[in-house]
Amino acid sequence: MAGFFSLLRRLYLTAYNFTLFVGWFQVLYIVLKTLKESGHESIYHAAEKPLLFAQTAAVLEILHGIVGLVRSPVTATLPQIGSRLLLAWGILWSFPVVKTNLNFFSLFCFL
Repeated sequence: MAGFFSLLRRLYLTAYNFTLFVGWFQVLYIVLKTLKESGHESIYHAAEKPLLFAQTAAVLEILHGIVGLVRSPVTATLPQIGSRLLLAWGILWSFPVVKTNLNFFSLFCFL
């Protein structure tokens, strides 16, 4: 029975990581395409949904540590994910003026 749960755990984590990989790849593709075609002013509007999805889905990493699915320390994961959520939802989503600023592109690279 332990082997079954180990397999299930690996399948879940593989699916989770693949989903986030596809999400972040989509964000990268949209950012580069929009930057080339429309300039930096349009980047956030074009990539908003996949960016917020990928950042919000990372909350599961905290849950994974809490339930013991991975060996990541929650004390390290919580501030990292929390700070990214603060940037994505608390600043970028809440303050429209930030979305078209040239400095936003550099911030986007670090999310």
